[in-house]
Order: sequence, then structure tokens, then C-alpha cells
Amino acid sequence: MMMARRRKERSLGEMISTVCFYVVGVYFVFEGAALRDAGAEMLRYTGMWLAGLACLLGGARFLIADLVAQVRATRR
Repeated sequence: MMMARRRKERSLGEMISTVCFYVVGVYFVFEGAALRDAGAEMLRYTGMWLAGLACLLGGARFLIADLVAQVRATRR
């Protein structure tokens, strides 16, 4: 099987969406901490933290894809 050639440059839209993922992820993490400090129930602040983590991972999607590709290449 031949692997697709990988582009190194990201489009402007990809860069904007990455920044948005990181900003929203950080906001959700801090908002979850504020909810916890305010005495909210565990489900609410844990949900905010999980949403923040998911957004941060979404921002790192290209890094994660490159890491997975490297691991797959070393296994062959």
C-alpha cells in the first residue's frame, strides 16, 4: 500500500479552527474550575472539563495524526 503524500502547510481555515479549539478548550477547563469552586454538582464541572479536554485534543488533531503516522511507520 502506498501512503498519501502529506502536506506540510496548513490552510488558513485549519489554523483558525485550531486556535478556536484551543481557546474554547481553555475556556471550558476554567469554567469547570469556577463551577467546582462555586459548589456545583460534580456532573456539571466534570462535563465542562471533559468538553474542554475534547476541544484541546481537537486543537492537537494534526499533532496526534502525525504521532499516529510515526508509530505506524515504525511498526512496519
